[in-house]
Amino acid sequence: MHAPCRLFFYGTLTHEHSNTLTETLLPRLGGRPRRGWVRGALFLRRDRQGVYPVLLPGAGRVKGWVYGGLKPIPRSVLAAFDAWEYCDPRRPGRGEYRRANLVVHTRAGPLRAAAYLPNRRAPLGLRAVPGGDFAAHAAAHGLRVLAE
Repeated sequence: MHAPCRLFFYGTLTHEHSNTLTETLLPRLGGRPRRGWVRGALFLRRDRQGVYPVLLPGAGRVKGWVYGGLKPIPRSVLAAFDAWEYCDPRRPGRGEYRRANLVVHTRAGPLRAAAYLPNRRAPLGLRAVPGGDFAAHAAAHGLRVLAE
């Protein structure tokens, strides 16, 4: 699998959240982040360390950010994101998440970007994120976001 040129992040890996990956890796993707949305439904997953979003198929809009540009993302950077997402690009069906190319709608028009999507069916009890904006929802409700 070749390295994508762009990544679409909709949760804890955006510049709206502070953690080791966002502080050290996002700057290495190049360019300025662009606001965008994809077709889908966004849900909250709770963990002992905080909440994080899960993007599932749906008819709504999930808001996020496109990072990167024309050059392929460096392998070391992609490997760090893959590890965080428990994604195995050599065996995409075996990890918790897989990288999939999605159409992201931006002000400048649609573009393709890779996003991390769950490999397994969503567990029962997930709560929908109204409006599809994880950062806004977490801030509005004072939720502790998964950081590391």
